[in-house]
Amino acid sequence: MKRRELLLQSLPASAAFCSLPLLSWAIPKEKEDLLAQVSLLREMDNDSLAWIWGILNGITEEELDWKINDEANSIRWIVGHLTWFEEWASDAIEEKGLYLIDKQPSTSFQSDSFDQMKDRLTKAHEKYDRLVQNLNPEQIRRPSKYLYNENDKKRADVDLRTIMAIRCTHFFGHLYQIRMIRGTYSRVNNTDKAAFDKW
Repeated sequence: MKRRELLLQSLPASAAFCSLPLLSWAIPKEKEDLLAQVSLLREMDNDSLAWIWGILNGITEEELDWKINDEANSIRWIVGHLTWFEEWASDAIEEKGLYLIDKQPSTSFQSDSFDQMKDRLTKAHEKYDRLVQNLNPEQIRRPSKYLYNENDKKRADVDLRTIMAIRCTHFFGHLYQIRMIRGTYSRVNNTDKAAFDKW
């Protein structure tokens, strides 16, 4: 399966935070097709982790905490949030820890040290990647629960493959958010945007 085909099939996952029940792409019946999907998701996941350190190149503590407006998230919060989601996704695979919390808890791990945050996100991703790499088709198809939805007052019923697809699209969405925040910061504060974004 080509990356473009998977992305087109998984487009509903990017909107899943609002309407998980609308997820429509069917799990492949053939084991080889299912494992190919998971392999492609893994490749994209690893790309996303490599990309985040590129777009955070040269960031200062001041910029980490800068917000476009008072209601917006800072880049520090976003990095902590991505770490939280990475650890939640690992716990979902292992059916323990954060995954067992019925009502959605705080969704961002914070630290005053960016190096500590980077280390925690890297370790969380490495664990998630190891777990995904060792999944078999039965585990990938396993019925699971997504995060608590305040509107529906419950956790949505999904399968593990859907959680993996949401994790992937969710990470990439926040990467673009970081680019947007850094680009705005650069224009407001006259910093060198080319240091982290050649476009």
